[in-house]
Amino acid sequence: MYALDFSVLLDAKNLIWQGLLITLQVSLLSSIFAFLLAVLITYLRDLPNKWIVWITNAYIELARNIPLLIQLYIIYKVYPHFGLSFSPINCGILALSIYTAAYISEVLRSGMNSIASQQKQAALALGLNSLQTFWLITFPQAIRIVIPTLGSQFINLIKNSSLVSFIAVVDIFYVIYKGAADDFRIYEYFLLGTLIYMGLTGVVAIITNIIEKSLKVYGREAKV
Repeated sequence: MYALDFSVLLDAKNLIWQGLLITLQVSLLSSIFAFLLAVLITYLRDLPNKWIVWITNAYIELARNIPLLIQLYIIYKVYPHFGLSFSPINCGILALSIYTAAYISEVLRSGMNSIASQQKQAALALGLNSLQTFWLITFPQAIRIVIPTLGSQFINLIKNSSLVSFIAVVDIFYVIYKGAADDFRIYEYFLLGTLIYMGLTGVVAIITNIIEKSLKVYGREAKV
């Protein structure tokens, strides 16, 4: 009969800690880059230039419909053939950023669409250019409406970060999986992995709820 022995986790505590730090690094940097890219894409999609809108829409459809793991391998294996070579961890950050930005952009667009068009027209009539109108009028209102959905996207990013282990990034999932295989302690390692990912996503959920309560526009919700 299988007997639980959590001492193996103590023996591997240094490797587990290093894996957790890598996961935090990948998740945090990917979240920042994904959000910034999503804001840029959302702005470009709001411009009257049909070619820019077409290009950004094409990017979003490609990023959303190609599995993340395939995108990860394309950046890791294919890009070097075109002179674009990155370290495994940077490949992971880049793939996660590109993939998640497409979803965040759609979330932001739903918030933008919920803003009355008359506000944008009034801002342009007062002499504001498209960038000023976006940054000062529509975007601040939109982001307040979609905070809960944004939080869900960042939670998904943390969970998706486990895929970087497939390109030899020693994140927490890599450590958990390798430890379970090497020590034949599946329950101990995967229980630890479950608790770690629940803890990370739980922190994001708590932060999201705090921000939502402080900035929420009552009676207005974005439909995604």
